[in-house]
Amino acid sequence: MPAKGKVSLPVQTGFCVIPVLDMYAAYRIKKLRKYLAIMILVIAIPVSIASSVFLPTDDEGLEGFTNLLIFYYGVDDNQFIFSVVVQIGTILFAIFLIRRWSKQWNMQFD
Repeated sequence: MPAKGKVSLPVQTGFCVIPVLDMYAAYRIKKLRKYLAIMILVIAIPVSIASSVFLPTDDEGLEGFTNLLIFYYGVDDNQFIFSVVVQIGTILFAIFLIRRWSKQWNMQFD
């Protein structure tokens, strides 16, 4: 259920660090659709394209597709570093969006 008043910025930021709760944080401030669209268009699609170009894998079929969607690249050093950088970048971008929108949300109630 969306928040009816101000939201706590530290709580919203904490939600961004936990994988599924970032979507709940966006839902609380009524920005879930916009959040998902931005995350898919800005993060998921470009990262998937870059990983398939720069880090090709021999995985085929459903298992390879699933690994691509969850950004799992195996135990190769380059793939592992890429995966960690992508996860950190995604979390930082999510924190930026949610904090910005949460501040705007709180300004409505001043």
